[in-house]
Amino acid sequence: MVLAGVFSPRPDDVCAEEVELPLGDSTVVLAVHDHGDPAFSMLVLHDNENTATDAGQAFVADQVGRLVELRAQSERRVSFSIDGRHYDVDPNRIFTDVGIRTSLKPEATDEAVSATRAFVDSLLAVYNPNHVIVTLHNNTHDNYSVLSYASGGQYENDAEAVHIEEGVDPDDFFFVTDRDLYDALRADDFNVVLQNNERVTDDGSLSVWAAQNDFPYVNVEAEHGHLEQQKAMLEVLAILLRMIAH
Repeated sequence: MVLAGVFSPRPDDVCAEEVELPLGDSTVVLAVHDHGDPAFSMLVLHDNENTATDAGQAFVADQVGRLVELRAQSERRVSFSIDGRHYDVDPNRIFTDVGIRTSLKPEATDEAVSATRAFVDSLLAVYNPNHVIVTLHNNTHDNYSVLSYASGGQYENDAEAVHIEEGVDPDDFFFVTDRDLYDALRADDFNVVLQNNERVTDDGSLSVWAAQNDFPYVNVEAEHGHLEQQKAMLEVLAILLRMIAH
């Protein structure tokens, strides 16, 4: 269910700026799009997931909210150097110490670990989660979906509950850490996964960090090219979070 008109469109009010964050001897650019409501703040971590970025930018332009997108020359991983030595990390696998070392392997030097940890701190300071963390991601067909968390799926043990909605593409789903959000999105007929916060694998992802730090987390996941579906999912989520906040 999409409730139009709850947020007033004011596309001329969108403010965009670039923020440069140090990572070792390199610099990573964050593009920040602001439009009137920092309480609904979205984050895109993978620069090769263009539908997610397009959906977030469209939502901010048409509605109200804030989008922070990481730019990495259209690559999934972020490259950097320290004293002439090159490294790269997956920006959604570096939010815990375990994740940092795993993502850097086999080049997990102390210098690289420290530089990555400092970058994460700066990234979180810019994103500044103040209530619910909202990320946007894309997948490819038959590669990763809500079915990945169902019985027999690759990530079955990371899920406490899974709802697969009949007639909805399994590639388009929500991934949450909060039971109330899970129940609400299930009631709205979406595919949704509830992370098992007690036994989830520490892969360094933001959902793991969120659970460890008592932040509700939502990933709005859609197949590459499913722009309208991801925009509709965002709109429903924004309305739901606003209702919960009040």
